[in-house]
Amino acid sequence: MKKMQRRKLGQQGMSLLETLVALGLFAITTATTSDFLVQQIRRTSHNNLHTVAYAVAEEHLEAVRAARYNDMVGGSSQIEKGSVVFDIDTTVEANVPAANLKRVTVNVGWTEPGGRRDVEVQTIYTSVRRF
Repeated sequence: MKKMQRRKLGQQGMSLLETLVALGLFAITTATTSDFLVQQIRRTSHNNLHTVAYAVAEEHLEAVRAARYNDMVGGSSQIEKGSVVFDIDTTVEANVPAANLKRVTVNVGWTEPGGRRDVEVQTIYTSVRRF
């Protein structure tokens, strides 16, 4: 039988302890990285929904603006984009902030895992007289 020889200097290979330490460091790094990735996916989803809601609000604001000054009216509706339902509330206030002006406010709301979110777009219109 051959006797077991000790490792000589310069001989390559890793011991069991070195392997376990390396695996432990890898596990810690993977766990923190995966948590970071999950948070980034949630933030990206929230930002996407916020962008869609803002675009919906702008579209409805432009639809009100397309009406004649005396025909501008508020209302409520819903629209579904993807799997998310957006609630749209439009208000038209006459003589605000001054006479012969109308303030139009469009509020778009939706529910996501973090709770209820809202986007509000507001502008002021005046009657244009044509001669």
